[in-house]
Amino acid sequence: MSIYQALKDYQEVITRGDYLVFDTPVSCRFVGRFFRFENQTAMKPSLAASAYINWVEDGAADLTFKHVFNRTLARDAFTLTISEDKELVIESQNLRGFRYAQEALEKVMTVKEGRLYLPLVSVKHCPSFDMRGVIEGFYGTPWTREERLDCLSFIADKGMNTYMYAPKNDDYQRSHWREPYPEDWVAHFRDLIQLAKERQVDFWYMISPGLDFDYTKEEDYQLLYQKLQQLLDLGVCHFGLLLDDIDYQIVAAVERRFKKTAYAQAYLATAVYQFLQRQHAAPDLVVCPTEYDNHHDSLYLAELSEAIPAEVAFFWTGPSTLASQISQADIETMAAIYRRPIIIWDNIPVNDYQNDSERLFLTPFANRSPFLCQPDYQVRGVVSNPMISWELSKPTLIDMSRYLWDAKRYQPSYSWLEALRDYTGDEAMALALWRFAWHNGNRHLHRDLPFEVEEALVRKDIASLSAWVAEIVELVDKLKKLDIPEFQQAIAPWFDRAKTDQSFWRAILEQAPDLEQQYADLQEQKHRIGSNIPSRFYQLHYLQENSMLGNQAQVAEARAEDYT
Repeated sequence: MSIYQALKDYQEVITRGDYLVFDTPVSCRFVGRFFRFENQTAMKPSLAASAYINWVEDGAADLTFKHVFNRTLARDAFTLTISEDKELVIESQNLRGFRYAQEALEKVMTVKEGRLYLPLVSVKHCPSFDMRGVIEGFYGTPWTREERLDCLSFIADKGMNTYMYAPKNDDYQRSHWREPYPEDWVAHFRDLIQLAKERQVDFWYMISPGLDFDYTKEEDYQLLYQKLQQLLDLGVCHFGLLLDDIDYQIVAAVERRFKKTAYAQAYLATAVYQFLQRQHAAPDLVVCPTEYDNHHDSLYLAELSEAIPAEVAFFWTGPSTLASQISQADIETMAAIYRRPIIIWDNIPVNDYQNDSERLFLTPFANRSPFLCQPDYQVRGVVSNPMISWELSKPTLIDMSRYLWDAKRYQPSYSWLEALRDYTGDEAMALALWRFAWHNGNRHLHRDLPFEVEEALVRKDIASLSAWVAEIVELVDKLKKLDIPEFQQAIAPWFDRAKTDQSFWRAILEQAPDLEQQYADLQEQKHRIGSNIPSRFYQLHYLQENSMLGNQAQVAEARAEDYT
């Protein structure tokens, strides 16, 4: 059973439990049939330079390692077979699939007392989505350059393959899109692109000219091409044209030429696509429509989709900007409307709306249908828009990676705790973080606070509320021992808030004379626990405000100023 356990993340695993056993170092011959002159240097360094393997080119060998190109496999899919005739064969359609197969191999090969044990096993896996990754697309302070580099390594380690650069507060990407990036930014992109290449992550550059682009002015098209050329010259071939969060009422001059907004935007998107095709043999383009969160058809989407080449993908955030769910019915509707490849821009666990930046959204990647990956819906992939805090986004992204890797087998209740174990590397810490996350849920994905807490607040169940306030502080004390410096630095303000909340709760219970001032001071703080028990209690029973209950965000009519 240990083989099945080690390979539990793969779709098909067949074994009788038999092993090949070799004295180490094992003489091994590499046979490359993926590209001409392929040798073991194409392998993961941990295998290519393993002390347990002696690579030989000629003569007899204990083990033959073959890598075979198989065009019938999907991108990133692989097969791995270890057979009785002492052959280890990996088939893949790309080198990323080859890497994933080697990762599976490393999970079952063991060395004990100078011997290498290889199980006789057949493994097949095909990730549910072709595109799996992250879009840095939030409002507020963008990630640091070090955080972006860490992001690339992190997503590669978690079986994801896509990073999209689209921070709303990068002026060169949005408000100052006409201006070329200065040299220090070019150097940063060069570092990102190089690391992305090394880690086999597709780097996408998004540009947002829609705030003031003049569809009738040739100079604006040329300036946009020049900006894109800057990235093309660095080796980027994946691009996005973002027309989200803009006023798409057109001025008279644009109306005279294009008649409607959709036609003007389609003209721009097609022009960009044709420019990229002139500059690169195989460019990739995704467009974010201004109506990116529909759950119904519209004249705008019909006209836009009709006028843009069908191979150009469209972004969709789900049936709302901060979608509480994306069901099979939702994707059926949008697939029929878009009629083209769809990339889901999933705003989980982003916290840039209204005062969300004060909170942590620590939740599993739930309420996403396992049927989104069905081929007839043309969902090319899913990218998460994380929180402003990169480090604190990691638990949800680990959980999301499990869904993207195998959507049909994903179960939030099981996967979330597994993700926390992965992140913390410690069972006790994982359980503490799991419970802390219960108090810090995502108000867009689920309820604003746990139902039990809301009930206790309404009933004035002091015993239960006191227990939860104390529990949060106990969890904070435990989690302060988690040996991840980046986590401790990022979460410290929320840990401090938990202690302040406990003091305010004591003041409530003791009916302190300065209670009103303490409450006012607390509201000035920029960080708060999601359940926020003391403040909610004060609002409900001292201020008689019911708005603190059922605080589900309404984003259908959100404005740009609603974002951080």
